[in-house]
Amino acid sequence: MDNYNNKLNSIKLEIENTRNMLNDLIEHKGFNLLDSEVIKLSQLLDQLLSEYDKIRK
Repeated sequence: MDNYNNKLNSIKLEIENTRNMLNDLIEHKGFNLLDSEVIKLSQLLDQLLSEYDKIRK
């Protein structure tokens, strides 16, 4: 159970950090959601959220 909680907490922290980075990047790019860097970071966030969902099940 400890490993499960550690993994869950780790991914939650990574999600929060990535979300903050994405918000900052979007603002830096003038809210251009089609910018390639914004898209790549958004895709990473999607992967992290998917991984979080798999861990929780």
